[in-house]
Amino acid sequence: MSLEQDFARAAIDWLAGDAALMVQVNGVFHRSPARIAAPYVLLDDVLATDWGTKDRAGREARLAFTVRDGSDDAAPVSAIASALEARLLTMPRTGTGFRLVSLVPLRSRTVRIGDLWLVTLDYRARLLSL
Repeated sequence: MSLEQDFARAAIDWLAGDAALMVQVNGVFHRSPARIAAPYVLLDDVLATDWGTKDRAGREARLAFTVRDGSDDAAPVSAIASALEARLLTMPRTGTGFRLVSLVPLRSRTVRIGDLWLVTLDYRARLLSL
């Protein structure tokens, strides 16, 4: 796998390992699941650019997590988004094949489409290979 895909898989596993978050959602996925009831978290495709050094490969990855929830108001989806962000920002700095140099929240957006609340959380991760 690529450096950014290794990191994406590690991020999903890290989020799925949080019992408090998993009580609130039906799963954390990298691709849209075929059949899953909201609420759930989806990591969209990862965008990456070169961020290497003279002696080490590196990538700057942009990650967009979307929280989907069918509640009547935005309180549950906001709580899920807060739990996701808190957990993600405590992610270990080393993983299989990579070192996480920085992880920065870039923006968030909350919208209501029909009966579904969507919160998108965008992050920038800078990674170096081990």
